Amino acid sequence: MAQLGVLQRQPLQSGHDRYAIELSHVRKSYGETEIYSDLLFQLLRGTFVALVGPIGSGKTTMINMFAGLEKPTAGTIVVYGEDITGMGEDELAAYRSKMIGIVPQVNTLIPELNVRENVELPLCFTKADREDRQRRVDEVLAKVGIRGESNRTVSTLSVGERQMVSFARALVNDPPILLLDEPTESLDPLMTEVVLGLLRGDNMTAGKTLFVTTHDRRVAALARRTIRVSKKIP
Repeated sequence: MAQLGVLQRQPLQSGHDRYAIELSHVRKSYGETEIYSDLLFQLLRGTFVALVGPIGSGKTTMINMFAGLEKPTAGTIVVYGEDITGMGEDELAAYRSKMIGIVPQVNTLIPELNVRENVELPLCFTKADREDRQRRVDEVLAKVGIRGESNRTVSTLSVGERQMVSFARALVNDPPILLLDEPTESLDPLMTEVVLGLLRGDNMTAGKTLFVTTHDRRVAALARRTIRVSKKIP
C-alpha cells in the first residue's frame, strides 16, 4: 500500500471551545492508496495555518474533509465541537452554509450567472432579506476589487477574475472558517496583492480561522503556523 501524504501527529489537548477543527485518528484512503493515516490534529480558533507540500500529497483532500465534501475512511472530524463525520448530506449542506467559506482550486462558479448572482447564492439559503443580501454582496465585491464587474457573466471572466469571485462568495456569508486551496495560484500581481491584504488581517478575515494550502511563500509567510506534508513514493 502506498502512503502519499504524511502530516505530523500531535498529542490532543482537551477543550472543544478552544479549537475550530479537531481530527482524531483520521485515516483517508482511495482504494489501495493511503493518503493520511492516524492523524491527530487540532486547529485553534481564530488562527491562520498554511499547509504546504508537493502535488499529490493530500492538501486538497484535507480541505475537502474539513468542508465535509469528503469523509475520512476512519476517525472523526469535529468542527466547533460538532462531529461532522456522521452527518448526512442535508446536515452537511447546512453546516457549510453556516460555518465554512471555501475557495476551491477548481472553479465551481455557475457560468450562466453573473458575478453578483454567484456571490449572492450562499445568502439565498439564509433568512436574510433581499436588501441585506444586496448590501453584503456590495461589501465583499468592493473589498476584493471586482464591484465594477458585478453584472458580467462568469463565462466572460478571466481565470484570475473568477478566482476573485470565488473569494467574494466564500466571504459573503461571514463564516467563522475560511478554507482556501491555492488562493493565489491563478492571480496576476495586482489581484495577488488584494488577496495577501485580506490574509494579513483585513476586517473581512480578522478573527476567522484560516486554513490555506499553498505553494506561494508569501502566503505561507503570513500564517501563524506552517505545516508541511510530504509525498512518499512506494
